[in-house]
Parts: sequence; C-alpha cells; structure tokens
Amino acid sequence: MSCVSKLLPLLALAACAAPVPAQTGYTVEAAPEWTSKFDTTSGWTGADGIFSFPLDGNDSPGGVSRAGSLFVFSDSFIGDVDGAGVRTNTKMINNTMGFMPKNGMAQGVKFFWDDTGSEPAAIFTPGTPLSQPDDWYWFSDGVIIGDKFHLLALRMEHNDGAPGWNFQRAGMTLFTIPKQGPYTRASVTEVDTPLAIAPSANYSGAFFGAGIMANTVEAGALNPDGYVYVYGSQEDPLNKKLLVARVLPQHFENFSEYRYWDGSTWNTDINSCAEMSGRISNELSVTPIPDGRYALIFSLDTMSNKVAMKTSQNPWGPFTNTEILWNIPVPDSPSVYTYNAKAHPHLSEPGELLISYNVNAWDFWDHFRFADIYRPRFIKLIWQ
Repeated sequence: MSCVSKLLPLLALAACAAPVPAQTGYTVEAAPEWTSKFDTTSGWTGADGIFSFPLDGNDSPGGVSRAGSLFVFSDSFIGDVDGAGVRTNTKMINNTMGFMPKNGMAQGVKFFWDDTGSEPAAIFTPGTPLSQPDDWYWFSDGVIIGDKFHLLALRMEHNDGAPGWNFQRAGMTLFTIPKQGPYTRASVTEVDTPLAIAPSANYSGAFFGAGIMANTVEAGALNPDGYVYVYGSQEDPLNKKLLVARVLPQHFENFSEYRYWDGSTWNTDINSCAEMSGRISNELSVTPIPDGRYALIFSLDTMSNKVAMKTSQNPWGPFTNTEILWNIPVPDSPSVYTYNAKAHPHLSEPGELLISYNVNAWDFWDHFRFADIYRPRFIKLIWQ
C-alpha cells in the first residue's frame, strides 16, 4: 500500500514524507518515538495547538533528561478509540494540558483537563473583565520565568457571519501559574492584555503569542541578550506576517514595558510594528541554532503540507531564505490538511531540533470516523 493510497493509517504521514532537495548543514527525518507519545486510545485521544515548556526554564536541547515538561493543547478530544480507529463516547473541549516527568520517555505524557464535573471540561474558561459568557480559550505560547509559568491564550468568540469560519479572535489573555501547579482556576492569575491589534476597515488585525523565545542565560540561550521575545502574527488574508516584541523577564507581566520592533528601533507603540517575514503560520517558533543564527520554524502559508524554515542573525529578523524542511504527503481525502509547524528545543537531543506539525480535517465527523487524523506528528532536523 502506498503512503497516500488510504486515509488510514495517518500516523504514517511522518514516516513517508516526500523528499526535499538536499540542504547544506542538516538532514531531516521522522521522529516516530515522539509521534507515538500522542497516539492514545483512552482519555485524551488527540488535539492541536501543541506547545511545550521545560519546568526548569532551560529551553536548550537535552531537556528531557534535565527536568519535567509541560504541554498545552487547544481543541482536544476526550473519550475512547475502538479497535477500528473510531472515536466513541467522545467530547471535544477547548483546551487541555500534559506533563512528562524527567527522563519520562518510557512513561510518556500524562494528559489532564477539568474532570471535576460530570463531563470533561477545558482547563481554563474565560473569566476576565472583557470576557463574554460564550467565549473560550485556545492556548498560545508561554514561558517559564523563575517559579512562574506565563501562558498566553487567544480568547475566542462566535461570529456566525465570518467568511469560512464561525469564530474570531476577541483578545489575548495572560495566565500566570505556579510552575509546579496546581493548574486550576484557584491557582491562576488571569488578565486581559493589550497584546493584540483589533481589525479595522484597513487592517486585518494582529496578535502576539504565536511564539515566544527567552534569549536569556537561564533559558540556555547561545548568545543571550537578556530579553524575552514575543512573536506576533499579522492576520493578512492569504499571507500572514511576522511581528515581534520584547520585554525583560522581570517585566513580563507589565505590558507597559513591552517594546515593538518598528524596523529600525524598539518602540512603545504596538501599532508601529514592522513586518519581519511573510507567509508564516499562526503558531511558530524561533530558536537559537548552533551557528549563531535564529531559526524561524513554521508551516508555509499557514495551512500547507510544507514545513519551512527561515533564518536571521537577530531574534527580531529580518528572517529570509525560505527552506522547505519536509513535504507532508497529502492522503486521498480532500478533508485533511496540515498546519502550525513549530520547534520544541528542550525536547530535542543535542545536535537536533524536534519539530511538530498538526493534522486536521475540514469534515468534523472525519475526526470520529478516523481517530488517527487529529494528533501531532514529529520530525527532527539533525545538524551536520
């Protein structure tokens, strides 16, 4: 059977990617040892939006053996998968989390959500002054600073008139949580943030939190300058643009201390942001790489079968020279698509860069008929 002749098993998508031209300085291969960690048949059985965080705050490679790891996910399925790969007794909730202990590859990830009620529920639901009763959260990126876990989240709202979608972004929220938990409403500080630019007649809007990089000694950065970089996505139709802000770690919760790159200097005005790259995805990563540059990892054009990389000499770009790292094979189904590639530095082995991407379906009921669709896949870039 060819890799793309059947919709299932979609788990094979990572293992049989179409070849890409040879690149100087690295090779790319599947990482089935990580993909299998999210191939589950009871409880948490799939999600998108995966971000990962080292509990010791050190984001450099080799983190699995140093400390425990947190994971956050957006829309997630909770229930069961039968022997035919069909979801049963299943509910979708808007966000979940996971934990892997130090040296926990053999144990895998323990997933959790709000299980205090009669049915599974999201870890967090909106409760800020700007929130409306039917809003919900999709988690964005975050950062461990000292004893705190800071997590940005997109506050979403229904919009039945939106073209192609029935939802839209309503704002950005910051959660601040003790990094050791508990991850419950009682332990979290939840605040509305100004880290978004509302759409207007002449502007598609933007949000910050698509990716975060701590370029600090504590985070294990190769050339630390002491700042935390918060990357944004300008939501232009068909061509999303990269924006960047930065702040000192001790001021992460003080939004008046954020500065926005305007193309020549750091500015206090969020509306001054310059576009540092195009054709990005809503979720992405920026990571220091061994030769001293910074690698932007993303899905080309947001939803495509191409995992891409651009590089820069600086954390704020400009990011240039698009390289296609991985061609994801498209199965024989018009319903399936892939998106939101990003790197997970601390989950990587030294000399490598672990990268995930998401798989989804336009036909919602395909997620029940084919449980293998909606799970993250992993590949790894190996530096030569």
